[in-house]
Amino acid sequence: MTPQTPQQQARIVIVAIVVTVATTVLGAGGGYLLGGPVAAAAAAASIGAGALLSSFLVRGRILGRLAESRQAAAVQGYADGIAHMVLAHTAAYEAAVFPISGPGAVTPQERAARRTRSYALAAEEELPHPVRRAAAAALAALDNGNPAASQEAMQNLFFAVHEQTVRP
Repeated sequence: MTPQTPQQQARIVIVAIVVTVATTVLGAGGGYLLGGPVAAAAAAASIGAGALLSSFLVRGRILGRLAESRQAAAVQGYADGIAHMVLAHTAAYEAAVFPISGPGAVTPQERAARRTRSYALAAEEELPHPVRRAAAAALAALDNGNPAASQEAMQNLFFAVHEQTVRP
């Protein structure tokens, strides 16, 4: 079963409320036509109670699906956040490997720290596989020190993160 969006779930709840009210009114009208005010009250009460019961049953299913949707959104948001962090930290490592200010602008300790952080984030279990693969290629290219290959690998990492986080 495909998960429903919150908008679809809200529509179902609204329809359930409308159906409950409509059946109660129709029951009261039918009861009035068939037996007068006492029959109208009895029909409205019985039909309204049945519609209310069915609305509560639908409500329980909707709330269960809503909890599933929220959990799925949280997992997806976490994966998207890690993907963006991998991109940012790999770009920081790229800046340490190829500093604009020249070869002496970044200390070996800073470069090693940025490398360690980039590798640690790329190894996160929740990171989507396409982003992990692109990050591994980018980190390998940066470790080799080839500017052209590094630039292409960073571009591929950017596109992998973009594909991961853009929703239709």
